[in-house]
Amino acid sequence: MIADACCSGKENMPVRKGMINGRSITVLRDIGCLTVVVRRSLVRDDQLTEKDEICFLIDGTVRHIPVA
Repeated sequence: MIADACCSGKENMPVRKGMINGRSITVLRDIGCLTVVVRRSLVRDDQLTEKDEICFLIDGTVRHIPVA
């Protein structure tokens, strides 16, 4: 849902180009956020800590997400 909302062209979402580990990405800017969520494929294994965070998703599901 987030990807569709950012890229559908219906709204002027604050989307910018960015870089993660040398790869060009599209970033949804949110100046009020305390956490950054990125696709796992963009994070190298050596960047992961041994910690997990609990993430409550908009659909009501709860996931344990690795922290980088």
